[in-house]
Amino acid sequence: MNILAIDDNTELLAAVADMLVRHAHTVDCTDSADKALELVRAKHYDVVLVDYWMPVHDGMWFIKHASLPRKTKVLLVTSYVDMEVVKKMFDEGIAGYVAKPFDETELLLHLKFHESNHIAQQISQGF
Repeated sequence: MNILAIDDNTELLAAVADMLVRHAHTVDCTDSADKALELVRAKHYDVVLVDYWMPVHDGMWFIKHASLPRKTKVLLVTSYVDMEVVKKMFDEGIAGYVAKPFDETELLLHLKFHESNHIAQQISQGF
């Protein structure tokens, strides 16, 4: 899967990138929503992992401005698990969320779930 990770915590980004590459995913990382917009305009991603709280623009701002294809799954990855925020993010189109701190197994299970749903959707649409 081709994955974009957006988080202002660069140490977390490095750990997530390392984990995803070890499991045969391609990954781009950025520490800002503005840079992420440039990346999604230039490249297709199967999954976007986006933090909610970031300086300048938050994850909600990114989702509202990204114009992602419907088949791109967005997962909120946040330590700020306020159900009102989560609800608003679902209203904007996220496919799920992962609470920080998370471990490798948890993140990979989320990705596997969304990958299998993506494949099933392609089959039902005749590729």
